[in-house]
Formats: sequence, structure tokens, C-alpha cells
Amino acid sequence: MLSWHWNCSLLFTVSDILLCTHNPLLIKGLYGILRDEGCTVDISDHPAHAVQQIMKNSYGAVIIDSQTCGMTAEDAVKVIKTVAPDIRVILLGYPEYETDAMSIKVPVDLETVRSLIHGMRQLSTISHNS
Repeated sequence: MLSWHWNCSLLFTVSDILLCTHNPLLIKGLYGILRDEGCTVDISDHPAHAVQQIMKNSYGAVIIDSQTCGMTAEDAVKVIKTVAPDIRVILLGYPEYETDAMSIKVPVDLETVRSLIHGMRQLSTISHNS
């Protein structure tokens, strides 16, 4: 089940994605799907490290596991949106807070992620051609 928390008409591209989770099963499952969709995927095992990577690199989207250790996913989203306001943030899990992010319920359905990335790409193509 997808839950949109941002305006889908915004112009963005999704080619470089940062996957932030310490869950090896999520990494194994999502990495392949994202690569199959033509994305370049970097992996971070901690939200604070993900924020550092976002400050150094340009990403079209970041996928954050809400079951993090240390810095909370909520805090990470706030910092990420401050340093990179145009980045699309996807939370895995049930956020208990309102953020400028999209959430995907767990357990994560890999085909849902594939459809999401495909849809983001189509929106980007339509926006570029308008």
C-alpha cells in the first residue's frame, strides 16, 4: 500500500538512489529491483551516514527503513529535507509522523517498489517533455 505525502507533479529524476537500512533482507531484495530499473544504488546502514552521503552526492531519491538504529527516520527526513529539499524520500514502514515523504507499508512488496520507481521515471519524462 502506497501513501503519497508530496505533490507528484514536481519535476524530479530518479537515477541515483540511496538505500538506507541495516536489514540485509531489504538490501538484498530492493537492490536488485532498483538496479533492474536502471538506477544507480548506494547503500547506507545508518541514517546519520545517509545524511552525510546526501551532503556529498546528488540523489534523485532516498529510501529509508523506518526501523533504524541511532538517529530516527523522522530526524533523518527532517535533516535530509533541509540539506536537499528537492530529494524524494520514501519511508519503509508506518511513520507515526507527518513528513514530506512517501511511505510504503511493511512487509515491503518488491513489485510495489518496482512500480513506484517506474512511475517516478514516467512522471520525470512527462515533465521534461512538457
